[in-house]
Amino acid sequence: SVPKSISNTNIDILMNNAGVMALPDERRTQDGFERQIGINFLGHFALTAILMPQLAKKARIINVSSAAHIGAKKNDIEQAIVNNMFAPSKYSQWGNYCTSKAMNILFSKELQRRFDQAGRLGSIVSLHPGVVATDLGRYLIGGSDAAGSASLDLTQKQQAQPLLQFLSYLGVLPVEKGANTQVFLAAAADSETRDLGANGGLYFDKMQVAQSSQLTQDTDLAYRVFAAGERATGVSFLV
Repeated sequence: SVPKSISNTNIDILMNNAGVMALPDERRTQDGFERQIGINFLGHFALTAILMPQLAKKARIINVSSAAHIGAKKNDIEQAIVNNMFAPSKYSQWGNYCTSKAMNILFSKELQRRFDQAGRLGSIVSLHPGVVATDLGRYLIGGSDAAGSASLDLTQKQQAQPLLQFLSYLGVLPVEKGANTQVFLAAAADSETRDLGANGGLYFDKMQVAQSSQLTQDTDLAYRVFAAGERATGVSFLV
């Protein structure tokens, strides 16, 4: 339910940014969902549905995805749908991450389709923020031991330095620039007139329109992912 503190608030920008990445072993949310799909996709999905009545007439919803979505396989998404979003049958550290990020794009495209069909103003966009030097990759360094921590401890950070230095040569963004594309979209800088309703359904990278994978162009799959999300979370989108 919507907290009373914002029940009378018009939301212009909803940024769905929370995420976890590459958990080394299968873990569950309190609701029983595989954690990467639960946090990266279903949490954003349910929050957006709950906040729909609070969205301004021309609001923008920004769903943070990842270039890793290109690694998603249609069969894994199909299995997750059949399993009521309790994840594909076989857990994969990277496979589930890729699946969750592809679902964010499919969700964005289907919700935009529903906005357009209903004649509702506003836009839903998704993006790849870039590879950013944050603690998101803590499981790659700390393994399962990082699960109970929100961040790396000093020893793990020291161990991670050679890896981070190497990644910097591959274009890893410092934290200060890690939200550039999110802020760019929140400011509607993708539109010459700063129109929050522009470019709905599009995917962005490096502050410009980019092409998402062919899989995420599947409108039927987007519809089924959306419907499965509603069934799994118990929410309904009142567009």
